[in-house]
Formats: sequence, structure tokens, C-alpha cells
Amino acid sequence: MTFPKKKATLLSVIALIWLLAGCENSATQAPSPSVTPAATNQKAISLASASTLEITDASIREHLDGTTTKSQARSAYGQPSYIGKGVYWIGNDLVDVEVWRYDQAPHGYTYSWDDSQGYLDLRGLLSGKVNGQLLLYWDEQGKLLDATYHYHDSDGNLQTLLTAAQLEYPSSSTDNRIAREQGFRIGDTVQVHAEIDATRLPQGADNTVVYRAVPGHNYQLTALTEHFAQLVDIREGEGWYDAWVPVWMLTAEASSLSQQAPEQWSVAADGTPIYWQPADDAVARRMDAGERLLVVGSSGNWRAVIVEEKDLKAEPRVLWIKDEGTYIHEGQVNDLFDSTQASYLSARTVAYYFVREGAPQAELEKLLGLPQAVERSGNVKSTGEPMETLERWRYESETAELLIDWSPQGKVVDYTFSPREEGQPFTKEQSLRWRTTSDLAYNFFIGRTDRALLISGEDGGFSGMHYDSNLFALDPATGRKLWQRDLGFHTDRFILSSDRRYMAVHMPPENNAEQERLGRLDVLDTSNGSNKWTLKHNLPDDTFDVSYGMAGKVVAMIYTTGDFYSPNTYRSFIEAYALRDGRKLWSRELNHPGRFIPSLIAGGKLIIEYGMDSGVPVGNEIAAYEPKNGKEVWRMEGMAAPLSEWADHFYYEARALDDRMDQLWVKSPLAWTLVDTNTGDPLSTLPRRDDIGYEIVNDRYAIRLSTKDGAPLGYNSDVTSEWLDLGSSKTLWTMDGTLERAIVVGDAVYAWSEGTLRRLRLSDGHQYWLSKPTSRVWLQWFDGQLLAASDAGVLVFDPHNGEALYRIAGTRHGGYDAMEHWRTRAQLTVLDGTLYIGSDNGFFSVADRLVKSRE
Repeated sequence: MTFPKKKATLLSVIALIWLLAGCENSATQAPSPSVTPAATNQKAISLASASTLEITDASIREHLDGTTTKSQARSAYGQPSYIGKGVYWIGNDLVDVEVWRYDQAPHGYTYSWDDSQGYLDLRGLLSGKVNGQLLLYWDEQGKLLDATYHYHDSDGNLQTLLTAAQLEYPSSSTDNRIAREQGFRIGDTVQVHAEIDATRLPQGADNTVVYRAVPGHNYQLTALTEHFAQLVDIREGEGWYDAWVPVWMLTAEASSLSQQAPEQWSVAADGTPIYWQPADDAVARRMDAGERLLVVGSSGNWRAVIVEEKDLKAEPRVLWIKDEGTYIHEGQVNDLFDSTQASYLSARTVAYYFVREGAPQAELEKLLGLPQAVERSGNVKSTGEPMETLERWRYESETAELLIDWSPQGKVVDYTFSPREEGQPFTKEQSLRWRTTSDLAYNFFIGRTDRALLISGEDGGFSGMHYDSNLFALDPATGRKLWQRDLGFHTDRFILSSDRRYMAVHMPPENNAEQERLGRLDVLDTSNGSNKWTLKHNLPDDTFDVSYGMAGKVVAMIYTTGDFYSPNTYRSFIEAYALRDGRKLWSRELNHPGRFIPSLIAGGKLIIEYGMDSGVPVGNEIAAYEPKNGKEVWRMEGMAAPLSEWADHFYYEARALDDRMDQLWVKSPLAWTLVDTNTGDPLSTLPRRDDIGYEIVNDRYAIRLSTKDGAPLGYNSDVTSEWLDLGSSKTLWTMDGTLERAIVVGDAVYAWSEGTLRRLRLSDGHQYWLSKPTSRVWLQWFDGQLLAASDAGVLVFDPHNGEALYRIAGTRHGGYDAMEHWRTRAQLTVLDGTLYIGSDNGFFSVADRLVKSRE
């Protein structure tokens, strides 16, 4: 599980209301602990109430609980005054509900949730406009999830009743002794006198933290049970945040609550009581001997404690015990994670209470000990702002993992606590040649020369949130930055020459609002970033598309003019220049509008695609031309396989590291064809249908996924995987389920499949081993070990048995929604015996060997 970060958790609910309702008034949350009106409520049925049984506190206690059916409720109370649709929180899940409201009001009373209070008319109840309202919440199966009753007693005071639908027994404001003695009334403005986590429901029914209630802040008291008060935090521009606290926290006595250094106690005898609040009549339950408690505070002879709950469905919460000598004192809690044996329950309890936003580093270091690794977080700034990462402390035990991000001032900014699976590897520091930090979060290795490593940087945004891309070069020996070109919001606007000595970079206009025609093409020396020459755009005003290609010793540009909304006006022109010095070699108008197929590295021919991105309503064709004179070499029907991941259920790697620059996958209506771009000859052909998809593993092998029922292939389809020989297009072996992200090492295939890693025999698919469950990973082979890059970082596996040996410290392998598929493996690359590690937090690292598991 992951704990809430001790900040408001209903923002997502507010956003959901906006989305569902589509009106500004619906941004206000109802003072129900867990329901959000849906848009369909605006059309809810308003029905006359015709009760057969009077709606009273007593009748509700008798007739409504978790077993009540809709027909029983109708038999008891008649037809509701209002029926609507909504969603309801159960733990961290939202479920669809039907809401019934019974109004006790004068004839002619009307109310809609559009009045910005949710289903309950609290303002009407407080003003006397309505005498009472009973709300029933039903799930789609007809189970009563919740029932609340607001009504006026004989003295005109507003009272509340929560039924046994959510609680163990009905509980009412009339049962609340402390509220009665203190004079608290529903509708009052109140304050807490000590900090406390306010939870979604009272009495342990749902411990999900909604917000942190703090002294000095005003809340509206909207409901009471026997021991709890519901407080609404009204935030301007956000809405209502409603949650429950022990009513004692509203009394002046609560100011005596003081925190203390945490101590571990255990219960000495069966039947020892534990309390909702420091009051003799607030017994929550009787404990068993041996139950463990974390003591965190005191008030008089009462101790505030957190029970190490074995039922992990409920979040920890602060309860109370009397300090009467019926406990075994086990000592203060210090250096909790110094041992890998720190239990999950102990760590969970400590993290829940002490690790929260703003907590100081010195105090937590004393409590938790030194971290197992000090790393960096991902980018915490929005795209368009300078990247910022935070120092991250990683704590690991056999059963628990705690990640804490620190501000520069040494305060907790964010944290995540979660259980660790059995066998989950520990983090180890990796000996690196060097590590450097770049300007952008995402860094992808695209190639190297004898004097430079070439890196592509991205901010990770997409669509209107994408602002920055760059290219830069690093010294292979030291990691020192040699040069950098910033590309603005554009991406994939570079082509490497086949020998990697030159790079053509399409530079955007200085003002991104200007037209594409005002940009330029820089041809760089990759070793030092110097300009060999520059082609400045000076194109017609109606130019709307520019693309570049490189082949042999030529770089070329195609630009298309016309009215963007009138394809019959399109005209495309091509110009070719010498790569070495920019001398213009030839130019002409194309017979049809077209553009260069995007490529990362130059091949032997200029490849143009007609009738696709240009928007021209003509047949899709691809043609190849001699770079030196523009002579057509071959032409075929089809479209190039795009660089986006898993487009049309076809995945292949197109990376600047490859030496296969003269091959192209082409899509036609009936087939995928691998084409030799120098000759146009087909090298391999794979049939194309809705029920199949492909992953191209390497030059020799591919995986075909086929749905078992012949239905169109989808994300969750039930499939069979076939291992194909590309040369013959024959199936070598098959297996049940999805096989993907495969690599071939010697006579072994390593792949991710159905939530696990597998090692299979190349010749016949025999399975050598199956790993424990793991998230989807990208695989790489280095230094005799299997590497797997996932959201958790880079893991090292023993290739002989599939055991996860360790996680490499400081690694983050990130992806983002609009990432081109050539980048998916480009954060973990092996070239000439060296490992290059990209990241999503600005790091780029180089390693010459792996730490052995025993080092």
C-alpha cells in the first residue's frame, strides 16, 4: 500500500465533479463522507414521498442496516422524494451509486444538488426550511452502502444519525456526551486544539485520511456520532473537504496533548481496553495480549498510540490507552531501518505518524537511521520550467520500502511507503566510470563517435505541455559536456551521417510562434558541435510543411506550399545539398506532394513518402532516389512504419545505433514488408490482419501475437505468441500468452511475458526458468548478466536461474505518453562493452562493469 501524503486527498473528487457535472456550481463537495453527485442527477426524478412508516431516529435504527434491500426500504418509508446517480468512495475506489433522499418538509419544498451542497440541504436544515432528510446510498447490486439522517429534535436542535450500514452499530449526535457537555451544535464554527488526521468515516469504518486538521483553522461542524465530529473545511475555489475527528479534539483539554519520542509497547493482558479518545466511555475494543503499540504522545495519564494492525486493509490511526502498568515497555524506537529485519508493521506504523510533509531531516534520521541509498527524485517542476530534482533517501528492509524526498532546507516534501515482495532485490551502489546531470529530465543515448557520446534530451511533456528538447555531446572519458543545441518544443529533428561524423539538425525559429519556414538547418561536426554550414529558410509565405533527409554525402529538404485546407493546391519542392560544404547540387518540383520519411541515420538513398502526412488524397506510395542526382530508383505502394510505439500493432526498433540504415518496414493493406532501400527488394513479408500484431526482435527473428478467437487484437486480448524466422517467415515455436520485449543472447531468448521474466531455448521455446512477478521491463545484456529496466530502476538478474540479484542505486528508467519507440530502449544501451544508462531525472551514467552480487 501507499500512504496518503498527509495532504488533501479529495482534490481528485472535486475534479471528478467538474468533469461529471460540467457546471461551476458542482465544484462544491457535499458534506457526506464519501459521495459525489454525477451529471445525471440534474435529471433526477423528483417523487412525492408517501411513507408507510414514520421516519424517526428509532425507526431508522431498527430498520436500516447493511442487509436492508431497496424493496424493504420502500415498504418502510415509501417512495423517495428524490432519486439520483452518483459515485461513492469505498477505500480508494469509487463505485457507482444510486442515491435516495427522503425529505421531511412543508408542501412545495424543492432542492437540487445544484445549490452547491451536494445531496444534503444543510443550509435548508439549519435555517428550518426543511425539517429532516434521510439519504440512502445503494451500489449497483442493490446493497445499502450508507444511510444518514439529519433531523430536528423536539427542542429544535439539528441532530444526526449514522446507521449500521457503515458502522458496527447506529451512532447519533444524541449519544455524544462530550458535545452535549461542551455545547457543540451542528452548524457551529469550531477549531481543533491539536493536530489530527481527519478521516473519511468515524469509528474506524474508513481510516483514509482526507486532510490534516490543525489548530487555528475554522471548520464547520456538520454531523456527530457518539465519539466523533464531522468537520467541513471550506476552501475558496476548491470546495468542501469533509472528514471526521474524535470530538475531544474540539475541547480545550486537547491542547494538553504533547508529542514524545516514539516508544514500543506491547499489551500484557487479554481484554485491555483501547479508546477512540481519552474518555472512559469511549472504548473502541478490547485488545489481546501481545498486541504491539507505538506510543506517540500523552495527555495526563492517557497515552496516544498507534496499533500495529495486522489487518492491512485499514490505515493506521491514533487511539488512546490509559497508562496503568498493564503494558510491557520495549524501549524507544531509533534507527529503525539499520537492520534489514525491520518489520513491515513496525515500519508502517512509524512512517504513518512521523513521516509527513515538513518533517525535519535530523529527527527522521534519528528515528529511521541512515538510508540504504541516497538518490535523486524525478523532475518535480512542470514542463516549461527549469528541471529540479530532490534528494531522495531510500530505506529498505526485507518487508518494507520507504522513499523520502527532501527539500533543500532538509524538510520532507513527499514520501512513499510500500511493502516489498518476497525476494525483491536490495539496492546496491554501482561502480561508474562517471555520472553527469543534464538540463532536461529524460536522456537517451543515440550514438557515439571516437570523440563524443551523443545524447537526446526531452522534458517529457506532450502536446501543449511539451516545451523543451535538446541534443548534446559528452566526453566519453569524463562526461564533460562538449556542446549542446536546444530545439524548443520540436523533437526528432536530427539525422546522423552513416559514419556519425556529421549531424543535420533542424533548428526551430527563435520565436516558436513564427512559421516553420523561418527556421534553419545546421550541419554539425559531432565531435565539437561546430557548424560546418547552415541552410537558412527563405521559403514562400504559404509554406506549411518542411522535412529533411540524408543519404550518402547529401542532405536534402522538401517543403510544401499551398492552402493547408485545400489539398488540391499543394505543391512540394525538393532541394539537395552537399553534406560536406552545403553546396546546392540539384532541385525540382515533385510530381506529387510528399515528405521525407523520418529517419535517425542516413542510408544510401533518399526515401520519400507520398500521400500521408502531407494530407493529399492520393494513393500512399514510397519512392527511393539517388542522392547525387535525384533519379528515381524504385517505387512501391505503402506507408513507412511510424516511429511511435506499437503503432498498428507493429513494434520495431529504429535507432541511430543500428547499422541497418538501408532497411525499412513498409505497411500495405495486406502485409508488413521489410524492404532493402537501396534496391526496393523485399527481404521479409509478414501478413497483416486485425487479429495479429508483431514485435521485431532483431534481423533474424520476430514475435507474432494472434488472438485465440480471431477478434481484433487489443491491449487485453487472449493471445498466442509465435517465434518467427524472418528469412523464411516460418513459425519455429509457439507459446500461450503474450511474449514481448525479447532479446536473444547465444542460444537463449530472454523476454517479458504475462507479468514475469522468462528464459526460453532459442531453437524450440523450451522454458529454462520463470521469474517472480515483475512489472513490464526492457531487457539488456551486459557483463554476463541480464539487466531489466522498469519504473523501479535498473534491476540485475542472474541469467542462469532468474534470481533478481540487486537494483542499481540511483537509476530511474522513465517513459512518457508520447515517447517514440526508438527511445524505449535508449535509456539502457550496451555498445562496445560499455553500459550507457539514461534516466528520467537528468542523470546520464556510464559503467564498464557490474558489481557482483557478493561485492
